[in-house]
Amino acid sequence: MSALSTSKDPIARLAEQQNWIAPETERAIQAAVASTVHRVGGNKLRRALHGDWLHEPLHVVLTDVPVGSWTATIALDAVAALSSGQTSTSMDKAADATLVVGLIGAVGAAITGMNDWSEIEKPAPRRIGLVHAALNIAATGLFVGSGIARTRRARVTGRSLAALGYLMVSLSAHLGGSLIYEHGIGVMTQPTEDHVTEAMHK
Repeated sequence: MSALSTSKDPIARLAEQQNWIAPETERAIQAAVASTVHRVGGNKLRRALHGDWLHEPLHVVLTDVPVGSWTATIALDAVAALSSGQTSTSMDKAADATLVVGLIGAVGAAITGMNDWSEIEKPAPRRIGLVHAALNIAATGLFVGSGIARTRRARVTGRSLAALGYLMVSLSAHLGGSLIYEHGIGVMTQPTEDHVTEAMHK
């Protein structure tokens, strides 16, 4: 087992052991994200993305939008597949709408999540966070593909892509839970100005 591994959860432990991106690259990405946030809005924007104004992690709040919306998409797809006539048509339209809402919410969740991840110093949660992000990107891509298939009247393909995307979202959400409950990420995000400056110059 790698020295990096600390999680008791097997899925999170597997994520920690993914070595397809070197630690130096992880830190470089973190510095790039921190630098971008600093240039766009400085410390005020960084704290807003953390959710200081809301008094709770904004990323956690925003993730409910894609997860909840795509859960509805999967449920509505199932009902539509088991129905016929006007009921099936109505469920299909509702599924399409919730898929789009989920995609919109995923943008906000991604921005706030990257901002939070850019300040993780410990190797294990940093690696879990990277895998978490990769799964979310893949899942979002599958839901985009699902939406395109639906517009082309390839309903079965659209439903299949959505189901696969939802599986990835579920795995990603599990890793997100590990970051919070095992590693305390996002429980209290009050990084210092010195740390932000240091991250930008790594």
